[in-house]
Amino acid sequence: MSDEVRDMIRSALADEPALGLEFDQVVADGRRRRTRQRVGALTVTAAGIVTVVAAAATLSGLPDRTPAQPAGPASTAAPANPGCVLPASADSYPDQPRGTASPAELSESGRLTEAFRQLALPLPAGVEASPRQLCVIRDSWGGSFTLTGDRTVSVYLRSRGDRPPGGCVTHQDTECSIRALPDGSTARVTVTSPAATQVDVDVWRVDGTYVRVLEIGGHGSKKRVLGDDALITIATAPQLKVDLSGPAVPSAPSDRRAAELDAVIATALPAGMTTKPAPGADRGWRFQVSQGGYKISTTLVDAQGKGRALVYLEPPAEGAVTCGDQPGCEPIDLDGGRKATLTTTRSPGGVTVLALGAKAADGTSITIRTSDDAGTGADTRTRPTPPLSKTDLVRIAELPGLHW
Repeated sequence: MSDEVRDMIRSALADEPALGLEFDQVVADGRRRRTRQRVGALTVTAAGIVTVVAAAATLSGLPDRTPAQPAGPASTAAPANPGCVLPASADSYPDQPRGTASPAELSESGRLTEAFRQLALPLPAGVEASPRQLCVIRDSWGGSFTLTGDRTVSVYLRSRGDRPPGGCVTHQDTECSIRALPDGSTARVTVTSPAATQVDVDVWRVDGTYVRVLEIGGHGSKKRVLGDDALITIATAPQLKVDLSGPAVPSAPSDRRAAELDAVIATALPAGMTTKPAPGADRGWRFQVSQGGYKISTTLVDAQGKGRALVYLEPPAEGAVTCGDQPGCEPIDLDGGRKATLTTTRSPGGVTVLALGAKAADGTSITIRTSDDAGTGADTRTRPTPPLSKTDLVRIAELPGLHW
C-alpha cells in the first residue's frame, strides 16, 4: 500500500471511533482531504462561468469573504451585492464547494445575503453576531458567522425539490428529535456532545427550501448560545427561501433506511463466518449512518482466524466505475451489465486488502473491503487470507436491495 493511499485511509471518517484498522477508512474522504489541500487557479471561462476567490469561513475560520466580481464589461454602477463563492477548500458544509459559480448562482448569492442581513437574529441579550454572507457552494449556498464568545453558527440552504424529510440519525453522545412545525414543515434537531456541544437543526420547508443551521464551539465548549427554538426560527425565516432550483438530490440518510439495509445484507456472509463487534465502536454486520452514507465496519471470525470487512454506500451520483491508473486494479463485470473494479494491495507487513468498487442501478456508490488484518494494530495477521473472497465481494455487490 503506497504512503499516499495509507495516508488517505488513516484520515477518512475521522469522526468515527477508532477501530484499529487502516483499510476501513473510505477513499472518497481521502480524496476530499486532497481537495482541501489545493486551491484552484482563478479563471473566467468563455461560457461565462465566474471563479472568485473567497476567504474560507469554515467553522473554525473568519466569517467574511471577498465578494465575487460579476462577469461581463465593467459597469459604472455596482450592484447592491455581487454575490460570493466559497473556495473549493472549504469543508464545513454538506456539499464539497465547486469553487466556481454561474451568473445566476452569484445573483442568488447576492439576493440571499441581502435578505439574510435583514433578518433580526434571535440572540440573547448581550450577544452579538459577526457579518453574514451566503456564498455559492454547489447548487447550494452557505456561510458562517461568529457569536460573542467562542460559538459559531453555520447556515446551509438549497432547493428541497422532491426530497422528503429525513429521519433521525443517532450515535453515541447524540440526541435526536423530529418536530412537525405549524406551517407543515418538518424540523430535525440533533445534539451531539463529545469534545464540544454541536447542535444541528435541519428543516424541510413547505416553500421548497431545505435549510440546515448548526451551532458549535471550540474544543471543550459545552455552553450553547442559541436554543432549539432560536435555531428553528433562523432555519424557517422567510429570508432564507431559495428561488433558484437545482438538480434533484438523494434523500437524507437515516436510521430507518439503515435498518432496512441490515435486512438486505443479513445473510450475505459465508457459512461459518461470525462477527466480533468491539463495544461502542462496532455494530457487527449492521449498517450505521456515517459521513453522509451507510457503513458496516467489523471484525469477521471463522476457523482460520480474524479478519476485517467494510461495506460503504454513498449517495447516488453520476460517473463511471474505472480503475484509472490505480495499481493492482482489474475491471470486472456484475449482473445486469454493471461494471466494477477489484483492487488487491499488500502492505509491507504482509497484510492483504481486497477492495471492490461498484455502482447500484440508481447510482449508489458501493465500496466493499476485506483484509486479513486482525484489527488489533497495524499490519497484524492471524489468518492466511482475507475472510471474504472475490466471489463473496461480488455476491454482496450484486444484492438487489443494496442501494440508496
